[in-house]
Amino acid sequence: MNFKNSLTAKLILATVSVAFIVFLLALADRLYGNYFTKNTQELIYPPCSKARHQSSEFDITVKINSLGFRDYEYPLSKKKKHRIAVIGDSFTFGWGVDLENCWVKILEKQLNTSGVDVEILNLGKGGASPADYAQIAENVIPILKPDLVVVCALQANDLHQLIHAYDSLPVPQVQPETQTVFSIKTIGFLKRFLPNFMNSISNTRSDISRDWKRYAPAIVNSLRAEQKKRLDDLDEKVKRDFESGLLNPWLIHQAVYYPDYFTQPLDTADLDVVIGVSAMADCFAKIEQVCSVNNSELMVISIPNLPYSSKEEMVELRKYGFSIPDSIFGNPLPDETIKLAASESEIEFYSASENFRANKKEANLYYPFDGHFTKEGNRVFASSVKEIFERKIKTN
Repeated sequence: MNFKNSLTAKLILATVSVAFIVFLLALADRLYGNYFTKNTQELIYPPCSKARHQSSEFDITVKINSLGFRDYEYPLSKKKKHRIAVIGDSFTFGWGVDLENCWVKILEKQLNTSGVDVEILNLGKGGASPADYAQIAENVIPILKPDLVVVCALQANDLHQLIHAYDSLPVPQVQPETQTVFSIKTIGFLKRFLPNFMNSISNTRSDISRDWKRYAPAIVNSLRAEQKKRLDDLDEKVKRDFESGLLNPWLIHQAVYYPDYFTQPLDTADLDVVIGVSAMADCFAKIEQVCSVNNSELMVISIPNLPYSSKEEMVELRKYGFSIPDSIFGNPLPDETIKLAASESEIEFYSASENFRANKKEANLYYPFDGHFTKEGNRVFASSVKEIFERKIKTN
């Protein structure tokens, strides 16, 4: 065999070998997807993803299940006598605590221990507003088919988000990572031929404090003189944590723009409050419509926010620059605005605020600087709403 023929044969063999290897890899990827990965859905978050939540007060890793929400694995069809879907924001999500220590999971365990055969699905989403609750309900209720849907509205916060629905954090200018044409084409090739392997790699982990740190200079650069002065006057620890990514930048943004954040919802004659209540009622009505079509009961419950529930701990919130008089402690109006919105669609409303304050033994229910429930706060709230859930389950 001459040299030319020998070289041609080797090239053909090499090409066939590479093609065969690519085929085997693609086949292995499909087998991996069919037999070794769960049937995934992105109901709220990317399925099977992880994120590190770090602040100056906690450091936890959050895991999302194969259906795309923060909870244990559940099949699409219920395995218990009762299935409850709890929709809410970061307080429902369990911000700052491990999954087993968020109030939804504590309540589920308490109810099952007391003989109620129930599974409670945690459909909380950090930063969500009532408009997001309606979207989540539309996405998940037809799929998960809960017997009962519980919408958890955070005092003042949910109303304020609707009043200022078009507000958002300034977008940070982040220098994109440089990628060569070769690397872009390579990634594209791998995603086409190995979608399951690539998906399992891409959904591994993110670090939220890194993202928070990027927002700090963007917020500072967006401030006017008056707002800049409020920022300069903040507690030194608050400013350090904000700049280093150990503090949710949304808190700083709200404090410097709206120092009356917690007092505005107490003025029911305020036109913005009236409009906000009407917008909340519209969101609840949309959820009620989805529930009605899918034969799910609906109720709304309020989540106690820090300044209305803990006079001792509200002191820390003032370090952000919020205007918080002692008189707002125990004020019923943050609950009344939520109740009013629910009543417009004749949706049952429940408040556990009095029970929550009564059950408090120590002033450690909220993270002082972050403002979310601590492990103890989650436990107290779960105990405060247990009777409400038991009563509702019995009537279904």
